[in-house]
Amino acid sequence: MEGDEKSVRRDENNLTELYATEHREVVRDSLSRALGGPYFPITICSAASFAAEMEVFMSEKRLKTDVLVVGGGFSGCFAAVTARENGAEVILAEKNYCGKSGCSHFARDFMLFKEEWGDNFGEWMEQFSKIGEYIADQRWDELIIRESYDRYRDLVSWGVPFYIKDGSSNVPDAYGFPPPEEEPFRYKLRSTKYRKTSVVTKYAVRHKMMICRKKVLSVGASILDRTMITDLLKKDGRVVGAAGFNTQTGDYYIIEAKAVVIASGLLSFRPAYYGVWSSNGEGITMGYRAGADLSGMEFGAGMYVCSECDSVCIDGPVSDITGIRDVVTNGRGEEFLDVGPHLPINILWPIEVHKGNGPIYHDAYGVDRNKFKKELDKYNETAEGPWIEMLDRAGIDIFNDRFEQYMSFIGSMFAGGLRVNYSCETTVPGLYAAGDASGTNFTGPTYASLGSGMCGACVTGHRAGLNAARFAHGSEQLEAEPNDLAALKERILNPLERKSGFRPDRVLMRIQQTIFPYEVRMVMHEKRLTAALTMFEFFRDHFIPMLNAADSHELRLAHEVRSMVTGAEIMLRSALFRTESRGWFFREDYPRRDDKNWLKWVLVSQGENGRMNLRTEDVPKEYQGDLTLPYQERYPVTYGYGKGGTI
Repeated sequence: MEGDEKSVRRDENNLTELYATEHREVVRDSLSRALGGPYFPITICSAASFAAEMEVFMSEKRLKTDVLVVGGGFSGCFAAVTARENGAEVILAEKNYCGKSGCSHFARDFMLFKEEWGDNFGEWMEQFSKIGEYIADQRWDELIIRESYDRYRDLVSWGVPFYIKDGSSNVPDAYGFPPPEEEPFRYKLRSTKYRKTSVVTKYAVRHKMMICRKKVLSVGASILDRTMITDLLKKDGRVVGAAGFNTQTGDYYIIEAKAVVIASGLLSFRPAYYGVWSSNGEGITMGYRAGADLSGMEFGAGMYVCSECDSVCIDGPVSDITGIRDVVTNGRGEEFLDVGPHLPINILWPIEVHKGNGPIYHDAYGVDRNKFKKELDKYNETAEGPWIEMLDRAGIDIFNDRFEQYMSFIGSMFAGGLRVNYSCETTVPGLYAAGDASGTNFTGPTYASLGSGMCGACVTGHRAGLNAARFAHGSEQLEAEPNDLAALKERILNPLERKSGFRPDRVLMRIQQTIFPYEVRMVMHEKRLTAALTMFEFFRDHFIPMLNAADSHELRLAHEVRSMVTGAEIMLRSALFRTESRGWFFREDYPRRDDKNWLKWVLVSQGENGRMNLRTEDVPKEYQGDLTLPYQERYPVTYGYGKGGTI
């Protein structure tokens, strides 16, 4: 096994050098183009002259492919590899650097099911149903659970190492590439009233997405780094490509494709929680503008972060390593969670603050960190980011000091996106979606299991790539109308043409000030939702048409802001539409689950004149559980709200 570890480290060094070399070449090429001659490191130019030269040397590039994949995380890489292995020509476009951005880069866990290792399928399905509070799509649950092993084996074959099982309950020392019949190290999540089963394995290196990048290139797919796709092209009701621009060079791209896979992640608003900063919903909203249905957009996720080090989410890792229970208390020093820390109770944090019992604290672990130095160092070297190191830099000693936390609203993580069928087709021909951009409803209004998001990304990415390739093989390439292309280019580049207007960073600040307060999108009420919606309508009608950008970097932010405003309006209208509470979704004015009226999915589409249309679809009867059970038995985790805290 030692040889495996050495080869992994050698691979990491090679990939790091590949990244550095590619990065230097991209910067050199970009600056050479902008300056009109060879670039040398000693060359200095002002920001104003650089922007002016950039405008002169921007060019329009037209590409053709069978399948265009938008997004370079797990779902995008799986879509690209699978489509290419099924005979399609593939281009993957990523607005950052594929392998170094997005949620996948920070992921730690992968949910892994295999009956031969003692897993009980019925128990897993029951857990997904209960945590999903009976509106999870159980067909998607089955697919993700059943196909988790195949996608895990794909990752191993690509060169992604996992920890090796050695009989210990803690994270073992050895890692590598387990053979098919060998169970890797897996750990069962702590039991709660909801969670009785589900087991996850752990990635052994943080550079796993660079390994995925290498796989994409090895099968013959092309990667366009730092290329932001903003809009889809349509002809005769079918998606026939997309348009966007390079965020460094400013080059404008038209990419004709027989099929497009949106794998660009969730809708977020650059929250404190790291890993989602660059996932601003452009894929979801461009699909919406192209006529695709959205699903589950009323739901959203929050994550607890350390108030003195905003980007750090902390709970779980130290407890996993030391075996000491996480203890969370309110401002009175009282424990307010009736279950151990677990994602379905995220909503209880802002509710406790809303009741006037804040701030929220995490008790010190009270252990000698030196006794766990080896395990902590190993954790910092692997996935999800160096939490302990980041806290140390902020001067926070979580082992000996009590520290304050708060719930940061993220966005549509795990919940909503482009409505897809079980082939990952959207409601628009030629358009597919995967990962957090797809509205599978697999986890309902909560989060079924740690690692299920990354597992779901791989499963949906594989399915989207496979079916997009099949669609491409059976379709001819249609060309968008020239007049449509000209109008689209003008709209995409318009902020660069404006000499005055609203700066996108200022509009972003207004968006965050409106959407982030806990009382808007976590502890909701009709009056507050309506007030926030009024502001976003103003942003839509006044700020967005007059955005201006000095260069292609600001143009990127302008389109991210446009997406956030559209996405926030969709979220708020959907939240007003669902008049009940369920899972993380809590309406103060409707604080109970309403099984009679709301065992439904909410769908959103764009109607005439850009008007948003909302409608419902009944959850299949077989997904709804036993409706004869008493409320408290059917929903064992209460909101701690209302008389006696029984709601």
